[in-house]
Amino acid sequence: MANTLSPSQAGGNTNKRGRLLLIGAVLVAVLGAGGFFLGSLLSNRQPAAPAAPVIPPPIFVPLDAFTVNLKSEDGERFLHTAMSLKVADEDSRTRLTAYLPEVRSRILLLLSAKRPEELATVEGKRQLAQELQRALTEPFTKGLPPQKIVDVLFTSFVVQ
Repeated sequence: MANTLSPSQAGGNTNKRGRLLLIGAVLVAVLGAGGFFLGSLLSNRQPAAPAAPVIPPPIFVPLDAFTVNLKSEDGERFLHTAMSLKVADEDSRTRLTAYLPEVRSRILLLLSAKRPEELATVEGKRQLAQELQRALTEPFTKGLPPQKIVDVLFTSFVVQ
C-alpha cells in the first residue's frame, strides 16, 4: 500500500509534535525557574520574631490592717498600716493563709519594736519592708520549706 499523504501533510504532524515538545520544555523550564525563585525567596526571609514569653499574673496575699503602739519617749505614738505580700508561688500563698495567725503575730512583734523616727523616712519604710520579708520567709515549722515572698507592699501607712 502506498502512502497517500503528501509530503507537506506528513511533515505537518512531526512539526506539530515538535512544537508541542518545545512548548512543554519551555513550560517546564519556566515552572522550574519560578519554583527555584520562590524557594530561594522563602528561605531568605527573616525568621519569625520569637513569641513573647507568657508572664504569669502576680500572686498577692492582702492582710488586714495593723495598729500598734510604737516605742516612744515623747508620749504615746502608734502606727496604723495595711499591706499586701507579693509571693512567688501558690504554695507560699497557701502556707501564709494556713498560718495567718502566726503571720500576723510576727508582723505585730516586729512593728511594735519600732520607733516613730525610724519609720518617718522612705528609707525607714523600705528597711521595714525588708525586715518583714525576712521574718515572713522563715518556715513556720520544722520540715516546711520557706515562703517565697517577693515583696512587702504597704497599702496604708500612718504614724501618729
